[in-house]
Amino acid sequence: MSSKKDFAGIVLAAIRAAGVADAQYQRDQFTIAVRRDSPDESPTHIYLGNLYSECEGVEPDERDERVAAFVAAIVDVSETPDTWDEAWPLLRPLLRPDTHHLAVADTIEHVRRPAWPFVSEFVVVDLPTKMAFVTTKDLDQWGVPEAAVFDQARHNLSGSAQATAADLTAESKRLIRLVDDGNAYWASHLFVDGWLAAIAPTDGGRPLFFVPDTTGALLVGTSPDDGPGDLAPIFELIESQYREAPRQISPVAYTVDDTGAVVPFTVPAGHPLHAITHRSEVLLAAREYAAQAEHLEQFEFDDPIWGDDLMMPFVARYSVAEQPDGSVFSATSWADRVDTLLPRADIVAFGSDGADGPEVFFVAWDDAAREVDLVPDAALLPERFRLRTWPPPEVVERLRRVAVEL
Repeated sequence: MSSKKDFAGIVLAAIRAAGVADAQYQRDQFTIAVRRDSPDESPTHIYLGNLYSECEGVEPDERDERVAAFVAAIVDVSETPDTWDEAWPLLRPLLRPDTHHLAVADTIEHVRRPAWPFVSEFVVVDLPTKMAFVTTKDLDQWGVPEAAVFDQARHNLSGSAQATAADLTAESKRLIRLVDDGNAYWASHLFVDGWLAAIAPTDGGRPLFFVPDTTGALLVGTSPDDGPGDLAPIFELIESQYREAPRQISPVAYTVDDTGAVVPFTVPAGHPLHAITHRSEVLLAAREYAAQAEHLEQFEFDDPIWGDDLMMPFVARYSVAEQPDGSVFSATSWADRVDTLLPRADIVAFGSDGADGPEVFFVAWDDAAREVDLVPDAALLPERFRLRTWPPPEVVERLRRVAVEL
């Protein structure tokens, strides 16, 4: 495999050959700044990390094919429909991580909304050779509201999804691997009302649906008697695939609740499966918060993203600790006199200068939330909580009383 610099040169040459107005490689960010129509327009920054990972270990001919497809999807916008009548039959919902849009283009606002923790629903136009993400600019051009676009995309997938539900129910297997060639939209089936509930096992168990990356999905039929010994190997397999995938989605299992609605598969602390399911939740959160933090730290203190604030807040880390039994927990920190963007974590470390020197104590998230007004920053997804001031002394004292040992 060529070096990152050499690989970027290959992609850069392909983009320039496609006829854009300007394209420049930015080594520090491993991106290419592309100006499609004019050298004076704001650039679109194309992240190369995922493509580089996909091309590792492949032959030069296959690498060139993947680069060509990538460049076509990025540069060629001529096929995107201009009118709603042309666009609506081609719309499809798409499940991707919350931070997916950060690595695509910082000058384009994708149409998206939260789906489940750390994953979002996007909408794409399903074209013969690519998927084109629907943007707010498209909505303005088509003259339709965002809700109508989401509804239409789901409706367009529902017919084929119901047919696959019948086929999968007929197979009645414990494990079914669903391969996605780019046209199946397996992950997106979760957005079709009733689809996952329709393939629930008949013995009282619930279906588990895994979508670790964009190459496909795994459908698992469970029984009420399944325990860690039955499901741990499956979660381990999914975690491995998720970690190694260049285009990740989620290591979490999705299932249905008593109403048939799709929800993450979670169990309370103390349940035999809690360590397994919580590990997948923490793994997803860690990846998404890390990507978000890297993005936020690119901005200067006076960037408009911070609004009217005079100082850039501290982007608190989301840390993961693994215990001897393989279970994990997450932690973050909040220090006195530090304007902080706090991620949601299992444990919050409170740090301040006490009368006898620096003091740090640890509080479970739910206990902290009962004492501190945690309001999500509306501009951020995944959610972070803007904490500009330290709690009053009486609140800090109550937090100390519920502190936990680590």
